[in-house]
Amino acid sequence: MANDYDYDDPEGEALEERIESYEKPQWLRNMPYWALSGFLHLILLLVFVNIVVDGGKGDENAVPIEVRTPPKPPKYDPMLKRDVKKTPKLLNKPVVDPVVKKKIDEVALQMPKGTDLNNLTNVDLQQQSIHDIVGVGGGGAGAYGERQGRGSLSTEGGGGTEESVRAALEWLRRHQSPDGSWKSRDFLKQCKAKCVSEDAAKYGDGSGLAEFDVGVTGLAILAFAGYGHTHRDGVYPEYVAALKKAVKYLKRVQNKSGNPSDNGRYGDGDAEQWIYNHAIATMAMAELLVMSGDIIGLQKSVTDAVKLCLRAQNDERGWRYGIKPGDNDTSVTGWMVLALKTAKNADLDIRSDEYKKALEGALTWFNFATATNGKAGYVAPGDAGSRLATIPEPYPYSKDLSCMTAVSVLCRLFAGESRSTSAIRDGVKILMKELPIWQEQKGRATSTINMYYWYYASYALFQYGGAPWKEWNDDMKKALITTQRAGNIDEDGSWDPIGEWGIAGGRVYSTAIGAMTLEVYYRFRRLQTGAEF
Repeated sequence: MANDYDYDDPEGEALEERIESYEKPQWLRNMPYWALSGFLHLILLLVFVNIVVDGGKGDENAVPIEVRTPPKPPKYDPMLKRDVKKTPKLLNKPVVDPVVKKKIDEVALQMPKGTDLNNLTNVDLQQQSIHDIVGVGGGGAGAYGERQGRGSLSTEGGGGTEESVRAALEWLRRHQSPDGSWKSRDFLKQCKAKCVSEDAAKYGDGSGLAEFDVGVTGLAILAFAGYGHTHRDGVYPEYVAALKKAVKYLKRVQNKSGNPSDNGRYGDGDAEQWIYNHAIATMAMAELLVMSGDIIGLQKSVTDAVKLCLRAQNDERGWRYGIKPGDNDTSVTGWMVLALKTAKNADLDIRSDEYKKALEGALTWFNFATATNGKAGYVAPGDAGSRLATIPEPYPYSKDLSCMTAVSVLCRLFAGESRSTSAIRDGVKILMKELPIWQEQKGRATSTINMYYWYYASYALFQYGGAPWKEWNDDMKKALITTQRAGNIDEDGSWDPIGEWGIAGGRVYSTAIGAMTLEVYYRFRRLQTGAEF
């Protein structure tokens, strides 16, 4: 028997048309068109007569429904001043008619928790697993279920950030390559005028290394998804179009060899850092799958990618470069944890015990890599962390910023570890000793600019909450918003990639991860609440 549905069609074209043809009864398909037209007109006439007769006898308990065309989004203005202390305008709570609310609540009781009226997700949150109640990304519900929601902008201290996020997304949109990717080095080809750093003589044009194109494309996707957009839906059609092109690019560069050592890999494996690219791209594609429900277009791609992640992990430990390389590092392991936790809610053909085993292995590694004082190391307990091998001594970037501690604290909290454990409390104390500050290298003073550190620490401290989060948040906003390039220039909305890792990822990396950091207020729901420690 022929297969009625073409599952090999990556975009699902003509599927709706074929389904519709099966839904028509045989007598209707055989009816002449003139008879069908007369039949339909007769039905419409009877309905009209019935409405006239019933007049004003409407059901007093019916829910009043108002259909309105949403207002056109405001045009982006690069000259708009970005104010750190500005109060967001998105926070005014709409007044809901109590009768309407009652009817909506009655409908909601019949729906599984996590189900959205736009069918953006079908995660059933009756299960109270912590893996299913933290949200990532945009849409009606994030990758782990219910999102924090933009209403948290005010309560969590996000005032003044939305203009910066929008500006960053506009820069990314303008600098996307025609093939759908974002280029670490060759993004300059999309510049109307060459994007250069404010101190161009010292920092150059902001180009990175081409080997990280797949990774920065994943980061750019996550930045748009965090703003509530997918490749199928969103407030700004131009952002949807950008994501659609990006999805096609990642699917096109995904390896389909059938070889378990590289099947499902996003991008090539020429450089040992391919695993960073793959982990970030997997997280991005999984998030879009959960948000959009695009099973036909994304499910196989994400499944193959996740299976490669699982195959690459060292037995009962973490990840590093390659498939079961025998050594581990906290940085790669952190990205893999985020990728797998996102994918866990994508309804893939992967057993839940495989995710559990992978996350337990990651925690085993974090426990090993964390010294007694709470500092997590890169490849050994409490070491100084990773560094760019091509940079000669004296190393110009501060190693007091414990990036790996930030990764460890966030992943521990996501795994359900209590805020009261010594590993988390000591880790938070370490992070609070090095608050965000945009300080460039000068003389003997090392640079404190590290957007990778700020990203992980912001999400970790948001989860921790309390006074540490409030103090960190104030400094993080100052560090990012006041240094974002602004004005009628091609660099508008971007950040100069002058900190550690900016050399590798370039301006695309710094802009995408900067936007993701400023989306912290509504990207994840805080898991644990309670008295401050």
